[in-house]
Amino acid sequence: MNIAQVDIAYLYEAFLEQAELLLEQWRCQPAESSQTDPSRLVDAMGDLCKVLRGVEAGLTENTEPSETADTEAEALGNYGLQLLTDLSELAAQLALPECARELENLCLPLGAWVARQGGEIQQLVPIVNALAWHANRTTSPQEMLELYNLANQVFESVGPSVIDSDPGNPMHPWRLLVINRAIVATRTLEPSAMEPALAAVVEHLPDDAARFFEEGMEQMDKIGYPERVREVMSRYHSLINGTRTLH
Repeated sequence: MNIAQVDIAYLYEAFLEQAELLLEQWRCQPAESSQTDPSRLVDAMGDLCKVLRGVEAGLTENTEPSETADTEAEALGNYGLQLLTDLSELAAQLALPECARELENLCLPLGAWVARQGGEIQQLVPIVNALAWHANRTTSPQEMLELYNLANQVFESVGPSVIDSDPGNPMHPWRLLVINRAIVATRTLEPSAMEPALAAVVEHLPDDAARFFEEGMEQMDKIGYPERVREVMSRYHSLINGTRTLH
């Protein structure tokens, strides 16, 4: 399993491969099909990638201060996330589940790209979906560390309006990001990755923390994590249990 590189040229090539499959399937549809023609969205994403490559390479004509460049990258990147989401949904409607998944998975490197440009991420749902998909199919601690680094970049760049919206929703993308980031961090087997990710669960999801660490300790026994990993999880588990006992 390969995680797409945080590079617009690489992302563009991966996108074109899936777009070709999508357009071919669309052309095979009956003439009376009510499915939306994906051509416009494919063209828009192709044009956007060309612009993003210019932003990435510093080749745009805009010579305003970096804050303006960050805002431009933010707007363009979030537009790209929406286009990929729309195309993924169309692929699913056209009975192309693998194509739909690959298109949505491109949202993870694109989201990390927005973060690296100093922008805020507003389209979080497809990124979280892609992160969860990769996490469920990655076994190598080294690949998990790569995935964690991407999750961390996204985590640090989520817009406040996204974080504050619908806080009671158990499927809120921010909540899922905090949890999945902590799970990925644990699977890296690196305490240095676990510390900030587990601390974020305590800080941002106080109502979920106790259950999270209880389940974490169950996994320590079930999977047989190294002692250094068990020590970190156990410490946070004790911290939360002690807090609950005192109160």
